[in-house]
Amino acid sequence: MSFGFAVFDFDMTLIDSIKPLTISANLLAKEFGLAEVKYEQVYDAEVSVKNCTFELLWSALWGRCDPAWYPAYLDHMTEAEYRAMELFPGARETLEELVRRGARLGLASNRDYPAKALQALGVDGLFEAVVGQFDVANVKPAPDMILKTLALLGARPQDALYVCDSRGDLLAAAAAGVKTFAMSTGGHPVEELLSLGAWKAGDQLADILPCFV
Repeated sequence: MSFGFAVFDFDMTLIDSIKPLTISANLLAKEFGLAEVKYEQVYDAEVSVKNCTFELLWSALWGRCDPAWYPAYLDHMTEAEYRAMELFPGARETLEELVRRGARLGLASNRDYPAKALQALGVDGLFEAVVGQFDVANVKPAPDMILKTLALLGARPQDALYVCDSRGDLLAAAAAGVKTFAMSTGGHPVEELLSLGAWKAGDQLADILPCFV
């Protein structure tokens, strides 16, 4: 089966987001007198909290979330986070190869401003449609952002593959009527992802290329 459209999740699908999230969390900790956190703590919180927003992540790390934290994060902590972002090995080459093969790319992410993250990584020009949490009424696991991305691309659900890493992603894709290729980079083994309903699953992004010929 071959697809003409690829829609991607962002965190833990295209990048290991734990390192940059740890950096911004510790900037927050320093400014507001909170306990410093380690990569492993952020990883455990990110993968265990369903549909993890910044507020939910910080609540998991420190047991509360002060209304002043998010404005401070937006004002002077995001740039440090963006600078620390790195695509997974082979991800850039895979995205470029998809475009070379004629696939049209979109992004559907629960991030606030995913277009800024793509720009920081230098891959924004590869994506024709980018949808974040402020662009829809309901975030994943609701299907809204996948459906909006497809609409922006002019794609039917049956013509697109959603590349993702989490249970919430799989639920959203199922509700949108889109097949999924789930990545183990989010902490769930291939076998578990398949048992959760993924159409296919793999360990690296290049594994999706046979679906685009």
